Amino acid sequence: MPQVVTYCRVSSDEQAQKDLSIPAQRKALHRWVDDQPDMSVAEDFVDQGESAYAPANRRPGFCEMIAYCRKSQVDFILVHKLDRFSRNREESIMFKSLLRRHGVQVRSVTETFDPETPQGFLYEGMIEVINQFYSMNLGTETLKGMRENAERGNFNGGRVSYGYRVQQMTTPGGQKHSRLVPGPEEEVAVVREIFELSGNQGMGQRSIANLLNQRGVRPPRGRYWSNSSIGNMLRNRVYIGETVWNRSRKVGRDSRTAQPEDRWIVAEATHEPLVDRELFERRQQQAKKRGFRQASAPARHVSYLLSRLIRCDCCGNNFSGRRSVRKGRRGGAPTDVYHYYCSGYLNQGRAVCRPFPLDKDWVEGVVLDLIRARLCAPEALAELERKVRERLDARRRAWASDPKVIEGKLADIDHRIDNYYRAIGDGMDTAVCREHIAKLQQKRQGLEEEAQAVSQESYYEQAIERNLGELHRFADTFRQGFGDLPFGVQRQVVLHFVKQMELVGRKELHITLKVPFDDNGVKILAGDEAGGLGGPEGDGVDTVGKPLLPTVAVPSLSGPPRRAVWGMVMIMFGLRLP
Repeated sequence: MPQVVTYCRVSSDEQAQKDLSIPAQRKALHRWVDDQPDMSVAEDFVDQGESAYAPANRRPGFCEMIAYCRKSQVDFILVHKLDRFSRNREESIMFKSLLRRHGVQVRSVTETFDPETPQGFLYEGMIEVINQFYSMNLGTETLKGMRENAERGNFNGGRVSYGYRVQQMTTPGGQKHSRLVPGPEEEVAVVREIFELSGNQGMGQRSIANLLNQRGVRPPRGRYWSNSSIGNMLRNRVYIGETVWNRSRKVGRDSRTAQPEDRWIVAEATHEPLVDRELFERRQQQAKKRGFRQASAPARHVSYLLSRLIRCDCCGNNFSGRRSVRKGRRGGAPTDVYHYYCSGYLNQGRAVCRPFPLDKDWVEGVVLDLIRARLCAPEALAELERKVRERLDARRRAWASDPKVIEGKLADIDHRIDNYYRAIGDGMDTAVCREHIAKLQQKRQGLEEEAQAVSQESYYEQAIERNLGELHRFADTFRQGFGDLPFGVQRQVVLHFVKQMELVGRKELHITLKVPFDDNGVKILAGDEAGGLGGPEGDGVDTVGKPLLPTVAVPSLSGPPRRAVWGMVMIMFGLRLP
């Protein structure tokens, strides 16, 4: 007997339509099943107030239904109309493909067609396109209503600014709307203090964040106040009683981008202000005067080769480059100095991480010297060539003795793809799963192409010749003119050879190097079309798992930041490389 599960959905804007109510849909679905011979309903699933255009992980009933169909013997999913299943055509196609893997079809009781026939396939596609058009058009009309609502000073939803709460109000005519009202007194006091410290006392965003973190004041989100959270508050016009809407627009499903100010919708005197307007405007003028001079920016621009590659041992954040000005001694001219600082300290202050600057020239010089020592020295290059030949030869022997190696790898990739499909059914983010599935399918295609290539007798000889040629090209680059290359190319080379960098006890900087092998040890680097700098890369380990290039511990000084900087400069000249 065919087993059927029913799925009913109604979104918040459809609650008033009686023909689309949950009881009406369920009644129609059960009536249709009763009219069919030898068919029964195994389970009912419902989503109430959930948009069909929302991602799958935001529709709990839908996710539960997919998981049930994967684990149980189900023949059909029955819906009142196809738009109840989904109004997003791309998502609909993916879930129907997943369900077909388990022998499940989606049927509508009001739209009769056979998806297995050419005519039914065409009809289903047309209905899905029309459903998505309806959803997109509905979004446009909703946008118009939200614009009118914002111009009237009502709250359109979204994230509520720190210091405010949302209160429901009813007009004399019985219409309900939301307005912003002042929140708890302690939050209001913090907001006013931030503007007072910035506008009247001239404190910067970082200093204010440090002060609040030291006092243990909880921020609106996260554990600590940061430069950006303070800056966003100081620029937010909601604190002078204005409602600003349409400052950003949606790009894709999960990201937004800023809109030009002429497209903003600004309504004045919509709620009680927390800050005096004169103080707010004075602070904005002060911020403009503090801005960087555009004329001097290009001359002072410096690219940091190791940005976000060094991990802090104190807070776990990565190091970023920062320029500062050092005053001249005895009236001398000031000079620019460049260091790497922990981004946790830069963004959130001493309450999160202690400052520990790394001199830019010193640490970049150490890394490049290590790469040169492991790549440019004749004995080191000969050792790398030997490793390349050993790995390629071992792979050739393995594949020649067991032709089922590729079949096993393909089966493993197929199994991983099925796992991601099952994860979709369990409610995992659809977009994330699609991205992983696409990468696995691309890897599968590459493995099939490689399987065809290895059947040729000259394949490994060509691979050795190409890979050794790339290693020699890298070595020549370091010997002759690495500093003359564009920064983007330099950065790509460093990413190929530096696996990780980590401070240890504020006394040592551990640098782990690698050789740019991919995971199968054959196609080490990309061909000439990528300039010899692209292509996949792996961990650079041999067959027993020992790193080809070991971790190097570089001494670093503890103590005050100024002493640490000068000490590192002196160590650079006496550094003994392994």
